[in-house]
Amino acid sequence: MKRSASLWLVFLMVLGLVPAAKFASALYGTKVIDGNLGDWGTLDLIGQAKDNGLAGANLDKLYVAWDDQYLYIAIKTNNTQSWSIAYGIGIDVDPGSGNGYTGSSSPSDAWGRRIGFGNGYAIDYEIYFWWDWSNGMSADNFITWTGSGWDYKSLADVGANFAYTGDTSTGLQVLEIRIPWSALGGKPNKLALITWAAGGDESSAVSSVPWDTTLESLDPPFASWYGGDEWGDSDYFTGLVEVQIAPKTIDGDLSDWASYELVAKDNLGYGVDGGNLSRLYVSYDDQYLYLALKANNSANWDMAYGIGIDVDPGTGNGYTSPTDAWGRSISFGSGYAIDYELYTWWDSSQAKPTVDGQENVAFLPWTGNGWEYKKVGDVGGSFGWTGDSSVGLKTLEIKIPWNAIGGRTNKIAIIVWVTGGSGSAVDALPESSAVTDNANEWSDSDTFSNLLLIDIPIPKPELTVSLSSNVLDVEQWQPANITIKVNNIGEVDAQNVTVHLYDGNDLLKSWVVNLSAHAEVNLTYLYTYSEAWGVHTLKAVVDPNNEIDEANEDNNVATLDIIVGQIAERQNRFIRFGMYVWPKIYPAKYAETKEMVENVSSMGLPSKYEDTIKGFELKLNESLELFNEGKSLIYKPHYELRGAMKMFSAYSRLLRLQREIKDFLESLEFKKKIDGSLSDWNETSLVAQNKAGAGAGAYLDALYVDYDDEYIYIALSTKNTESWRIAYGFAFDYKDGGYTGDTDAWGRKIGFTRGVDAEIYLYWNGPFFGEPGTNTITSAEFAIWNGTGWSYLPLFKNASVKYIGGENGLQTLEMAIPWELFGEKPEKIYIVAWITGANAGDSAVTTIPDDPSVHDSDNEWGDADVISTFAEVYIE
Repeated sequence: MKRSASLWLVFLMVLGLVPAAKFASALYGTKVIDGNLGDWGTLDLIGQAKDNGLAGANLDKLYVAWDDQYLYIAIKTNNTQSWSIAYGIGIDVDPGSGNGYTGSSSPSDAWGRRIGFGNGYAIDYEIYFWWDWSNGMSADNFITWTGSGWDYKSLADVGANFAYTGDTSTGLQVLEIRIPWSALGGKPNKLALITWAAGGDESSAVSSVPWDTTLESLDPPFASWYGGDEWGDSDYFTGLVEVQIAPKTIDGDLSDWASYELVAKDNLGYGVDGGNLSRLYVSYDDQYLYLALKANNSANWDMAYGIGIDVDPGTGNGYTSPTDAWGRSISFGSGYAIDYELYTWWDSSQAKPTVDGQENVAFLPWTGNGWEYKKVGDVGGSFGWTGDSSVGLKTLEIKIPWNAIGGRTNKIAIIVWVTGGSGSAVDALPESSAVTDNANEWSDSDTFSNLLLIDIPIPKPELTVSLSSNVLDVEQWQPANITIKVNNIGEVDAQNVTVHLYDGNDLLKSWVVNLSAHAEVNLTYLYTYSEAWGVHTLKAVVDPNNEIDEANEDNNVATLDIIVGQIAERQNRFIRFGMYVWPKIYPAKYAETKEMVENVSSMGLPSKYEDTIKGFELKLNESLELFNEGKSLIYKPHYELRGAMKMFSAYSRLLRLQREIKDFLESLEFKKKIDGSLSDWNETSLVAQNKAGAGAGAYLDALYVDYDDEYIYIALSTKNTESWRIAYGFAFDYKDGGYTGDTDAWGRKIGFTRGVDAEIYLYWNGPFFGEPGTNTITSAEFAIWNGTGWSYLPLFKNASVKYIGGENGLQTLEMAIPWELFGEKPEKIYIVAWITGANAGDSAVTTIPDDPSVHDSDNEWGDADVISTFAEVYIE
């Protein structure tokens, strides 16, 4: 329920510097849901797990808080690895009633895990999250038990939200959840809850907070869990933690105090029969501090019970020694100084706590040089107790308005003791050796140094900052519009918030803004071009001097990388390349590309490729022309960039042209690589081999033939050791009819016993009677017999031809000849090759396969030969 404006102003005046929360009745405090535990306090911690040794499923702590509108839950883990894990929370809003899911017969909860509940607990709501080891948080569910099944919604569907920290390296670390009371059927007086970690479908829990003994139902050690036992058994949780939601009833009955509000207890058995302290409890809401103590007396004695409160521990402000507000010899050390004492006298005759003979509790503020004497009721507080004339005081409850002790503080130190009518303490909580260090403990002096220190989170501002820009690359014509978004996600307004924007270490601009709770402000800055080229890291810092006390101080900085002058820098580098790099590398690349073009041109490819080859030549020339234009501009003022671009374009064209040529050659799909090397030929395609030749410059060695659907491939090797001026001839018989006569396609006196349908001739221009020659093939023709004569085609223009040779004559020859030159792809072809002289009228001097006609005359260069030996090749 929200306060009226007038009452709110009064409350603010009373609290002084205490910040104002948005919610009027925040019991344990409103939390900021940001995955940070900085705004959770000592009494928010309600449960802790045992270390189960599982690196990716190791729960640690459970926190709970609430205000008038929301229930807040936080889970902390000790994960060191990222595993795929289900995190579940069970909530029983009416513990003890038996209403809800128990899974008593065969447990299978809302997510099909083998988890049930016992000991009077029955779950009304389950909340589940799935953490995927490789993607992080990937699913959430808010699930309501309907009485016979489950109703599934997301947290957002019911007005809840959550935040977490963690990554795919170490897994989930912190999970914070905010659930509206309306999603839980309203705000109950009490609820019970537990959280657990489980595996996939049909698994069970392997960790829980609070720790439940059902997880220890298997034989120890816990390491055996890796074998799968605890992952797949059935777990029945019986040790849920009960959370008291309703305000404390100050009546001496401690049943409405929760286990986590127990802050100190008697473990060592100090005390006396009539003054034996057993338990100390602390709680609070936005208006009151609640204290409760329990005694374990076995006799009814006159005793004084005292409580010391230090509202600013560590400052040294307050009472320290030598005699306290009721004249007891009680002092304080280790930086603790008491600001308020509460005292009551247990009157054994009246069997009740008294002050000046009346049932009461004294409230005693330290003024700086003495004590002020009041009653708890005088400052708006109250008390309740239980006890009797048999054992004296049993319980004492006290509530004190925060405004009575200077306003709600974020930290408080407390101790309780019991004394006689004078002297010192005989028992204390938290336990202290000061009450056992003297044989006559009733009359010595005690100095307490180990007060109970409790963090009490106060709603605070929570400032966050982010940076964004409409562009990430700044140029002369393109500035960046920087947006600095500052959010206050906390519950308290923040005034005079300083925001700095830096470029590296240089401060660009500062702002001072005010932000209400849950408000945001967008600040803008125009970031313009400079000649400081490169990556600039912009940094926005909110509250740079930490002048504002926030719930989380770790999210006040945001950074953004901006690239300045990227294009200008590239242009500058581009021009330098044009001046110093491309003039050096272009000529070599041009020569390399020119050789590729010339090689393609010399392959003698079929005429259908003529336009493609001409296109290669045209592009090569255009590249050179463009490069020369660029060179002429590169050193002219204002034309440097244009010149560099032309030179770069020229170089790029060479690269593209080389790719085009390579792609073109691959597209030809030659079965053999036509390069003059016979390394890709083997015995399977060897059709003939000679054992002798006709001299050092006319020695045939081997003839190879292969084919595919497009080409017939022919390779020839020699054993030449000299270069002679000769002609190499090939004859093909692949259909009926053909030439047989006495003068062939190049006028040599060569005839055939078979009808030859085509001939190939190549002229090797070696030395000839003092004339040096070129040691190359200078002409080549493909001749087709038309029935009465020969039709001639230039071989290099219609077939792919490559050879190796030089001063030692021709060494190897490779040809890829399209079947279309033959007019058809035959089923069988007969082939023979020979060497003849350089002139018409000469005859064969050697053949392959070897034929008798080249061995029947003393003048083989000039006789007439009729060749009858052919290699027979079947075409599939």
